[in-house]
Amino acid sequence: MRAHTQAHVNGTPASISQDGAAVRRSATPFVLITTLAMILAIAGLSSCAGYTSATKTQPSNPGVGVLSPSVTSLSFGSIAVGKTATQSLTVTNTGLGTATISAATLTGAGFTVIGGNPSGTIAVGQASTIQIQFAPTSAGAVSGSLTIVSDASNSPLAIALSGSGSSTQTQLTINPASVAFGSVSVGSSGTQTVTLTNAGTATLTVTAASPLGAGFSMRGISMPMTIDAGGSASFSAIFTPTSAGAATGSISIVSNAPGSPAAIALSGTGMQAQLNATPSSAAFSSVTTGTSNSQTVSLTNNGSATVTISSVTVTGVGFSTTGITAPVTIAAGKAATFNAVFGPSSAGSVTGDITLVSNAPNSPLSIPLSGTGVAATRLLGLSTSALNFGNVNVGNSSSLSTTLTNNGNSNVLISSVNLSGAGISASGLSSGETLTPSQSVTVTAQFAPTAAGLVSGSVSIASNATNSPSTITVSGTGVSASSHSVALSWTASTSTVSGYNVYRGTTANGPYSTKLNPSLVTVVDYADSTVASGATYYYVVTSVDSSNVESVDSNQATAIIP
Repeated sequence: MRAHTQAHVNGTPASISQDGAAVRRSATPFVLITTLAMILAIAGLSSCAGYTSATKTQPSNPGVGVLSPSVTSLSFGSIAVGKTATQSLTVTNTGLGTATISAATLTGAGFTVIGGNPSGTIAVGQASTIQIQFAPTSAGAVSGSLTIVSDASNSPLAIALSGSGSSTQTQLTINPASVAFGSVSVGSSGTQTVTLTNAGTATLTVTAASPLGAGFSMRGISMPMTIDAGGSASFSAIFTPTSAGAATGSISIVSNAPGSPAAIALSGTGMQAQLNATPSSAAFSSVTTGTSNSQTVSLTNNGSATVTISSVTVTGVGFSTTGITAPVTIAAGKAATFNAVFGPSSAGSVTGDITLVSNAPNSPLSIPLSGTGVAATRLLGLSTSALNFGNVNVGNSSSLSTTLTNNGNSNVLISSVNLSGAGISASGLSSGETLTPSQSVTVTAQFAPTAAGLVSGSVSIASNATNSPSTITVSGTGVSASSHSVALSWTASTSTVSGYNVYRGTTANGPYSTKLNPSLVTVVDYADSTVASGATYYYVVTSVDSSNVESVDSNQATAIIP
């Protein structure tokens, strides 16, 4: 409310409102300003818009309160008979002194003060909030007012009230009132149905429906949409996360129902799969052609959703995989393994890749491969290729050994062991046996003459080695047994020894190729009963210490058998 004051300056009227907005000035500004200050003082105002502080004067009564309402009218709209609606207004003391409310009067059927303090004292700058309820008892428009009487300068203060009672009313219910999508994998969608129901007695009109929040959307609804009384309509709320983590949003439903707009709270969590390979690359170095080498690769899902590997492809000559066939699923926090394999068919360096396509964000995942094919070599070597048994009595046998080694880089398959020469046999190796690279075996040849005379023969080892066959030449002389024997004796060693070895040869000064004793002789004499008539033999003796170190030969002894 505005209080108007009119003054005449030099016979010219000047109309001034309380807020100082309307002023008609006279032709004499100085007299007008002075007169205006007096008018403001009378009205109890502290300022006047458009004038500087130099033209202001203090009011004659600085302790007067002024009640300023937050609204000048309240409109409750259409309310169904039997229903209620509540609105609030705030009255603030904007004056220079306290304001005391002595009475608050309501007019209009159905209007009631249900909260706040419509009476009492309000200090400068303080406010009082009043709640007014409208409860129509019959159909039709209703108007009224709230009148506040106080000692404020603008008393009485009137607030206009309006509303209408309706025998019909829309009522919107939403099911569910909030939608929780739970966990949804990034790249996929979660969908839930939301139903709008008009539980009122009038037609419901939905004019807008808007989703808010990253990843949230809706479908199955078009605007505007009407729902008859008692009817319902449904639409789909959708969550399609683009990244891992929790997300929130809402759907705003604007309609002619009370309380519009209605908000449907939305929530969900984006789940993201991850795929990592350990090792991240596989280097096979040198692999012989015709063979293969493998390395184990571990696939780990460190994400929050299941990873699905839809395809596994391998490039590069000689590379392959074992232990993995698409599709492969790996749960969050779990791992799976497979083997990367390199089997070169020719010599030379080769590179390739294993490519894994999945639903992980780093798809496709590539695992680089490298290796070098080395030409296969198969080569057998003998520590000695000739064995001489010397004289062996008929009916006895003698054994000599050699070492067979695979000096190539590929396996060697032994196909057969062939013998020639009367009384010649071999052990330690058989057909079908495989020697891996650097593997060695001991081959022992035996000579067991059945008649006197010189025997020459061989042990021939056939294989897939490039130098096959590997041949050991053997020779020996069968001698008839005689009743002669040679008695040998020697002086004991001055050092501590474990025993002695006795050697015999058929050539002066060696070589002494036949060792007579099968085990160390612990005395200082030995009898050789394997001599043949008409032969000459030469003997030496060696000593052996506790470390199995053998001394040099003794002086030679000669025996001529008659």
